[in-house]
Amino acid sequence: MKYKLIGFLASMGLLMSTQLFAVAGFSEANNALFDSPHMKNVTSEGILHYSYKKESFIEEPATDTVDLSIKNIRNTGRNDQHFEFFTGERKRPYLDRDNQSGNGVFVMFLEWDVHEMERQTKGSWRHFQRRIRWALAGGAEKTDVMVEYQGEQVKAVQYTIKPYANDKNKSRYGLYANKYYIFTLSDSIPGTIYEIRTIVPDGKVWQEGDAFLTDERVTFTGFTALVDKVAEKEVNAPPKTEVE
Repeated sequence: MKYKLIGFLASMGLLMSTQLFAVAGFSEANNALFDSPHMKNVTSEGILHYSYKKESFIEEPATDTVDLSIKNIRNTGRNDQHFEFFTGERKRPYLDRDNQSGNGVFVMFLEWDVHEMERQTKGSWRHFQRRIRWALAGGAEKTDVMVEYQGEQVKAVQYTIKPYANDKNKSRYGLYANKYYIFTLSDSIPGTIYEIRTIVPDGKVWQEGDAFLTDERVTFTGFTALVDKVAEKEVNAPPKTEVE
């Protein structure tokens, strides 16, 4: 019940302001995530689709979906956003975010993550939130990568941080002390945010291909334009009958 109440307060905007994670103007990673118009390449109303997957040797694995509906696009590129973040018992009660230029999916994921960290370690979600904010403000490891979109490989950039690695309290976090946060962005992807991923390594350090204890990610899977949904309904509608 307490966890649900925290989620509700978050949806009311008490936790979910990007300012709670952002420190403006500090690093490239910080600015790319918090100060960039991610939605500049979304020119029609529609739904950004993401898959959620958790592979874990600590807890039960899980899969789910995240949908971000984009409506009321202004001439400035700003828009109104509605989230269906997870389904069933896992569903988060996030309120709509109006007049946005950024993609809120990664902020929603971070809100989910810090409360999961609180549950897993008995630490404070506020402390984890500050550690992520400071790590992004201080800079991140940057890597140029390629990701797949519509059957093609497109350019992307990846920012990686380890917010708890130098935390004086890290001994309290057990297996989660060396957790990685990996943000992958591409201007070729509608909404720019391709993936948010966290890794709990099986050791102090990790690189792609190494063993892990938990691999959790939200990954872009596609965009459905609202006009396509309307057309789909028209195609699937029953034929009209003439009335004499």
